[in-house]
Amino acid sequence: MNTDSQFRQFIMSLRQYAGSFAFMRNNQLRHWYGIALVGTAATMLAVGKGLESVSDSARMWLMEEVALSLDNSLFGWLVEGLEVTVEGVFWLLTVWLGFKFTKFVVLIALSPVFALASDAVANALKSEKVVWHGLDWKQSSVRGIRSAILLVLLEMGLSSLLFLGCIVLPIFIPVLGFLTLLFPVLSAVLSIWFYGAASLDYAWEKHGYGASEGLKASWKLRGVTLGIGLPFYAAMTIPLLAIVTGPLFGGLLCVVAGLRVVAGIQLKH
Repeated sequence: MNTDSQFRQFIMSLRQYAGSFAFMRNNQLRHWYGIALVGTAATMLAVGKGLESVSDSARMWLMEEVALSLDNSLFGWLVEGLEVTVEGVFWLLTVWLGFKFTKFVVLIALSPVFALASDAVANALKSEKVVWHGLDWKQSSVRGIRSAILLVLLEMGLSSLLFLGCIVLPIFIPVLGFLTLLFPVLSAVLSIWFYGAASLDYAWEKHGYGASEGLKASWKLRGVTLGIGLPFYAAMTIPLLAIVTGPLFGGLLCVVAGLRVVAGIQLKH
């Protein structure tokens, strides 16, 4: 593959993603949609319960502090009103955090599901004379979780720097105000690349690469990484449906597309 043609890589990766639907059907792998969906539902239920528990504990603590600070005989009406308001605020906060956590849940909590799916895809690709290396499914699952956590932390760090550079810095240096306009675009591109890198990591692992080697390979093939990450990003930004579309049409199919892309690279070398 000509690694200096990033645009060609990008288009090729999108085509591989589009072909992943037929690949799943032709290789009798469509049951993985159901597995990913069940895994998502179970994980999000657990996350929802956890957030609800934390929210209830925080709300009760806050109301106890308010009750201790105010005379209930004089300000009972105020305490009751605050309780209703606090309940509403914490409910909205719980819902918002649930959506924010979806990204991390898909990348980290579903890593074992994607690792198992990648094994099935790799086996299907063996018919195309592709030689895979890598770990057994247990080791692959652990590696997937560790790599996902690493990628999430790295993205959070770079996103913080991007926020400081594009939002905070222009406040003190107004001439850099144009950076604020670029922030949404740069932030989206950053997320797309990390989505792609997370998807490709399963392929790099089966290609015999370590986590750091996989990151370097994803950076070298930036067009591939962005092409794989774009559908994942799009699937994760669909209002209300991202919990379903993200893992299925984002995570699962992008992992499949990444494996197919790496298989093509291996066959050309």
